[in-house]
Amino acid sequence: MGHTWSEYVAPETTPLRDKPSQFEPHFGFSTERREKKMIASLAEMESAKVPLDARDFCAHMLLNLRGCIRDNFPFNHHCHHEREEYYECQYHDYLDRMKDYEREKRLLPRRHQLRQGGAPNAEEGTISA
Repeated sequence: MGHTWSEYVAPETTPLRDKPSQFEPHFGFSTERREKKMIASLAEMESAKVPLDARDFCAHMLLNLRGCIRDNFPFNHHCHHEREEYYECQYHDYLDRMKDYEREKRLLPRRHQLRQGGAPNAEEGTISA
């Protein structure tokens, strides 16, 4: 069934879309994950009038793409490289978000099962623990 139905039927084992992860970012990994950093500042994005839905980890590449389009107008085909970099960044950001969702989807039922069994390490990896 759908995600909305899962949220209604089993909210304790379904990741919530509008809430951050309940687990530490490095829990379950043998090595440290790289931390995502915003390269474009808020002032840069506001001055370039970047829409709110485009202010993500790829905003600096969007600024480069817009600058290239502005400099090469009407020959926008010269900006192919910048466009491909921006789309690739968007794709990898999407993959990271989906992997984090799937990780949360696996860890929530595991934690719920450990809690029901009374395991002492049931809260292992959670942010509040």
